[in-house]
Amino acid sequence: MPRLFEDLLESRFPDVAHAMMTTDTQPKMAHAEVPLKGGEVVIAGMTKGSGMIHPNMATTLGFVMTDAAISPIHLRQMLVRAVEQSYNRLSVDGDTSTNDTVLMLASGASGAPIGRGNADFGAAVTQVCTSLARQIVADGEGVSHVVELRIKGADSDADAVRVAKAIAHSPLVKTAWAGNDPNWGRLMAAIGYSGANVDPDRIDIWFGELPVCSNGGRATDFDEIAAHAYLHQPAFSITIDLHLGNGNCKFWTTDLTHEYIRINADYTT
Repeated sequence: MPRLFEDLLESRFPDVAHAMMTTDTQPKMAHAEVPLKGGEVVIAGMTKGSGMIHPNMATTLGFVMTDAAISPIHLRQMLVRAVEQSYNRLSVDGDTSTNDTVLMLASGASGAPIGRGNADFGAAVTQVCTSLARQIVADGEGVSHVVELRIKGADSDADAVRVAKAIAHSPLVKTAWAGNDPNWGRLMAAIGYSGANVDPDRIDIWFGELPVCSNGGRATDFDEIAAHAYLHQPAFSITIDLHLGNGNCKFWTTDLTHEYIRINADYTT
């Protein structure tokens, strides 16, 4: 035990992040520093996850630590908000498992007090969780494309999330991305069955800055060659404006490839 205790005095953070990997190809870590009147505090986190990733967590483990002096109830409030904007905004394959946890620990070692609703500290917690969540998506099983969905103009934020989830979980959409296919019709179909309030004749879609759909139909300046080239990038964004309200969200997801099938077909449990 004394030897183990001495080892703890060294930085074992990367070792722990590596030790909990499963089908992950690399450890995932993030940190932020927050200057405050009472002194600087540090937030550091590690996570794992690669497959069976779905909103409301699933097969993800996340551990976030800080030396701030903050009460458990205030820390929990900030963590819940951060998780909602990060871990609950990503999907690799739309599947889930039984073990998912994100927890945050505060040692108080810095002596810097954090009160309820401290915006700077709360933003830093969200920043760390978002970085960790996006690393999970980027390391998704068999992934060749990471996609940021930007949904705006929805009736509500909840409707924006419904649209994003429907797109992120569609095998037709995800396989189109795997083939670099600018098939915006599949996006429209997913939007339509998402359960969100939509008016098909008002929907606009862009791949990056390239307009592909306007007022529910093919954009007059849609450049299929340019759109196809844009989707060859390993990471790209898709913006969808429903033109119904102020609801919006950002959501991170992936394509679905032959490699994903190989990883999940070539072993037994």
